[in-house]
Amino acid sequence: MREWKQRLLDLTAHNPLIDRSRQQAIPLALPPGLISGIERMVLAKDLVVLRPDAGREAGGEDPQERAARLLAQERAVEVDLSAEDYGSRLRALATKARVIVEDTGANNLYLAFGTMEWQIGGRRALSPLVLIPVTLHPSGEHYGLVLDEAGESTPNHSFLARFAADTGIDLSEPVERLRPEREEDFLAALEEIRQRLSQAGRPEEVSPTVHLGLFQFSTYRMWKDLEDSWRPIADNPLVRYLIETPDPAGRPFIDPVQPDGAEDPEGPEPAGIDEVVENLPLTADATQARVVADAVAGRSLVVEGPPGTGKSQTVANLIFRALATGRTVMFVAGKQTALDVVARRLRSEAGIGDLLLNLHDNGMKPAQMSQSLRRALELRTESIDLGDLEERRRTVRELRARLEDYRRGLHGPADSGRSRYEDYEAAVTAGEPGEPGEPFDAARHDQLVEDYRRAVARLRQLLPAELLCAVLSHRDQVLTRDTERTLALHREISRRKGSMSIRQMLTSYPDLITAITPCILVSPDSVARFFPAGRRYVDIVIFDEASQIPVPDAVGAIGRGRSVVIAGDPKQMPPTSIAASLGVQAVTHDDLVGVETQEEASILTQCLSARMCHYRLPWHYRSRVESLITFSNQRYYDGALRSFPSPLAMAAGPDDSPGGHGIILRRVQGHYFRPADAQGRGKARPRTNPHEAEQVVAEVLRHFEASPHATPSLGVITFNDKQRDLIEELLRDTGSPRIQAALEEDDGLLIKNLENVQGEERDTILFSVTFSPNSRGDLPLTFGPLSCEGGQRRLNVAITRARRQIIVFSSFDPEQLRADRSSHQGVKDLRDYLEQAREAGAPAALAPAGPAPDWYRHAIAEQLRAAGLDVREAVGQSSFTVDLVLAPAGRPEEPRVAVMLDGRQWNRRETAADRDIMPADVLGAMGWPRVERVWAPQWAADKEAVITRLVEACGLSRAEAAQEAPAQGAATGQGTPDGTAPGAPGRQAIPEYREWVPDQVRPQSVLDEAEADSASRNEVRRLARRICEVEAPLSRHRLVVQVCRAFGLSQVPASREDSVRRILGEAFAHIDEHDFVWLRRDQVHTAPPYRRRAMDYVGIEEIHPRELAGAIEAVRVSSSAWTSREDLFRQVLTHLSTTQHRLTPRVWEALNRALALADDAGGSQEAL
Repeated sequence: MREWKQRLLDLTAHNPLIDRSRQQAIPLALPPGLISGIERMVLAKDLVVLRPDAGREAGGEDPQERAARLLAQERAVEVDLSAEDYGSRLRALATKARVIVEDTGANNLYLAFGTMEWQIGGRRALSPLVLIPVTLHPSGEHYGLVLDEAGESTPNHSFLARFAADTGIDLSEPVERLRPEREEDFLAALEEIRQRLSQAGRPEEVSPTVHLGLFQFSTYRMWKDLEDSWRPIADNPLVRYLIETPDPAGRPFIDPVQPDGAEDPEGPEPAGIDEVVENLPLTADATQARVVADAVAGRSLVVEGPPGTGKSQTVANLIFRALATGRTVMFVAGKQTALDVVARRLRSEAGIGDLLLNLHDNGMKPAQMSQSLRRALELRTESIDLGDLEERRRTVRELRARLEDYRRGLHGPADSGRSRYEDYEAAVTAGEPGEPGEPFDAARHDQLVEDYRRAVARLRQLLPAELLCAVLSHRDQVLTRDTERTLALHREISRRKGSMSIRQMLTSYPDLITAITPCILVSPDSVARFFPAGRRYVDIVIFDEASQIPVPDAVGAIGRGRSVVIAGDPKQMPPTSIAASLGVQAVTHDDLVGVETQEEASILTQCLSARMCHYRLPWHYRSRVESLITFSNQRYYDGALRSFPSPLAMAAGPDDSPGGHGIILRRVQGHYFRPADAQGRGKARPRTNPHEAEQVVAEVLRHFEASPHATPSLGVITFNDKQRDLIEELLRDTGSPRIQAALEEDDGLLIKNLENVQGEERDTILFSVTFSPNSRGDLPLTFGPLSCEGGQRRLNVAITRARRQIIVFSSFDPEQLRADRSSHQGVKDLRDYLEQAREAGAPAALAPAGPAPDWYRHAIAEQLRAAGLDVREAVGQSSFTVDLVLAPAGRPEEPRVAVMLDGRQWNRRETAADRDIMPADVLGAMGWPRVERVWAPQWAADKEAVITRLVEACGLSRAEAAQEAPAQGAATGQGTPDGTAPGAPGRQAIPEYREWVPDQVRPQSVLDEAEADSASRNEVRRLARRICEVEAPLSRHRLVVQVCRAFGLSQVPASREDSVRRILGEAFAHIDEHDFVWLRRDQVHTAPPYRRRAMDYVGIEEIHPRELAGAIEAVRVSSSAWTSREDLFRQVLTHLSTTQHRLTPRVWEALNRALALADDAGGSQEAL
């Protein structure tokens, strides 16, 4: 317990509460006589406007008179920042303060009053004396600060404790008098401190100062909680275990609810798990349902939730079920995002939002709590109609029983000792046709599955009403048992002014409040602030993102409950003390050269070591393209995650266009400016990569242009906060109102560094690697947080935030990263990940989970191939695979149907929903055009009917498919049970050349200023993309000419072309080895169809060589009227232009090169 308290109360000089010079607090230019005035103004909740230092612009006005006038007349005060630095510094401070609130629930932005100058270990330290919590907001062209009403002024207890420990002098009383609530004169109270020091013969100095900065004060409250109340907290069995067993390897935790100490969960039998699933408001797989069942039974659990496995959905279901069975819950998370996701599900999908009391937010006020309680009290049982709830429940049970009967009949042992399914397999393996099966009504069985799906959905519609009835009945019983206290609480929450604080209400009415709102959302800090120790407030305490919560932060909340559920992922972000060692409040990582990092044990890892009852969620639902999770699955989760194949992954490769998919490496020519790079940096900030930042911003603009009517689901992740700040600043400088609004939206444009992004997700993630080779061309192995112990956990977080697409911006090639010279796994993994991104694919797929080849599935596949379909077996990159994927013959890149069988993989799934509902639903959501079932008895009884149905599902008739059968059969004759069938390329129509025509002449000044001005540069790049959308692929010279034409320039000298090329850079599109521009990376190495009439608009050298090769091949294939190379070229020219073109040397040379290309690609080898 002593060690925990020491970790919470950081008394080292690295803590800005001990030495504020450790972080860049901003001084306010206030004469001493005005300090009491601004204290009172802030305490009165007035907005105080901050202005940059007027300096010489103030003329001859006396600074003290100016300060007094500004404060009295305009409620404004100057800060010690120039007009040039004012906006960026305050914007960065406001952003960091907001991120800390989102990540911890605690506001760390304070006005610090008074400074003690003293010595710590021979080093000068400047300690603030009193802190007032404030919030910072834009106010016109300036920023303004206002009191954070959820907090209160406080002496700097960390300083007081350290000063008393070092000098033996207790300054608590005189420092307490500095608080504005005491309404004493600030300077008089400061003088008393001076006298106290003088009497003790101390040399320290105190100064009347005011600074605005970030100070981590929330850990003090948790320290105070343990200091005052550790004994009642330690009465909790898990807390007691953690105190008495600092090394969990010695003995496991014995759960009082599971006294035999069994490590493996027992839980209900499979039929019971089905029932749990059916009585949850949100869909759940079998493992999620087991978590819910065990937790509601009172067991303490650890739940590992790898990325995208439905951890938040599991928590929401758990809370719902706990409340429905009369339990009370405290849901704890550091990040507001984690609570918001669960609360949103409970509110919008489960319909019980009014039963939640959110005390996580540092901005929570007593009036808001009272409003929540009043809203919950307005709920009445009389308005609830349970309808035919029990009849619906009975229907679900009956339908499920019939589905289970089918499974047992197929896979259960028969009289022969083998199952019917094993009989089918044996016949196929022996090469026997097998006896025709008994008639099987597949349509009827399909209808049974659909009836079960609908019955569960109808039951779920009434579950919220059932829960509300139970909760409100219990509430009314509790309130009527103690009418006097109930009336007092009613009076309290009805007050407009002078109400109790939140802590006072929870002290006086804890049982009534948890009866009214049985689920309370908190952060570790708000537990210490609002809940006096000494009682069990709730039945179940649930932690989310527990890998980031240190043990000392967690024990206070654990001690307020009876059992605990620890949910998180040990492979994701740990708690860290790097921030403290660097003296930075908003957690940042830069080069970390020479910094020893120490990862603190999280409550998750400690409980895993204690061998508590433990589950890992196995199904990965987030990624709409399987390759997004495959690297992490194989590298960090031992291939245990079951992900779902996507039809998108069967295209030629990743698509880097807005709304595209997959993992894309975008190589840029950026330079990372290290702190030592003072020369040649110009205005570039240290620890940033300006060029890479510009490319990221250009990509953001592409996505917004492609989504004109809605904010795209887009996030930016950087390796450090300096790069993050630069990217946000560049985005704001675009002046786009949509981007400005998106940056403020809750689920809008996300921009975070590596340390703060856990728990977030977006469709597309832009990942700025930031670092680059140094001026000598060497790439140092200092990769910020990846160069630390556990750095791979940070990489895992970053690369698993996307649902559809990750674009990685890198200023170096993978082979330049000599990861073999690094001892850090994170650096090695980054190298491997970049290589995979460049290769445009995921790592090799895992072997199917089955113990042996599936010959039954292969037999079905072979007959479908014989019928003329392209068939792939066991498609997927995890242990879950789609049994068969069907496409028209010769077009495997156009998958039409995913086929699910009822074989061994199907039988291993534990619940009816996991077998018959969930996989088909998820595959449908991932974009499969059709998901079809083939039931084994149906195949045995009538193969031809099944084949006809599946062929028609591909959009073909049996006759159409049969036309492809001979070629298809030859191509796939060597297929295996786990093989795939090759296909032939498809044919493309011949388009006509389209020329981009400017709709207006733009001001030439925009083009002239674009090299220096980011807004102008972005406008030029947007124009270039519009040209590419019409004409690509086009030569870069042609693109430059078209850009200049749009700005009214008819001549393009070499200097202007060089300038436009620099303006466009590399990231606005993709440039190939022929200096041609493409819109999509996956098209760069393809053979584009030639465009008719191209030479009516451009010269032959501005037609892509592969496009010319395509025209040559088209003529050779379609016409036999040419007898020589000259005849061939003349016919090609008739396809490329409506006017007659002569075979000049220039044209002949271009076509001759194209002919060689066509021959190399496999065209005619006949000598011409």
